[in-house]
Amino acid sequence: MSSRTQALSARELEILELLADGLSNKEIAERSFVSQATVKTHLVHIFSKLGAESRTQAISIALERRLIRAH
Repeated sequence: MSSRTQALSARELEILELLADGLSNKEIAERSFVSQATVKTHLVHIFSKLGAESRTQAISIALERRLIRAH
């Protein structure tokens, strides 16, 4: 991890795991007991911290950095 990369919070990692499971924002919101808007905010932060431009790229980067495990 480079020095300019920010660490993901525990909640962001949880959201990322659910994203990797293929869940939609609505499904992630239901499982996490938050609104879809909150999920979108978490995803914006995750993408920014990982330098990702898409859901797929965020998952790929997270797997590569071993932030999440493959299912």
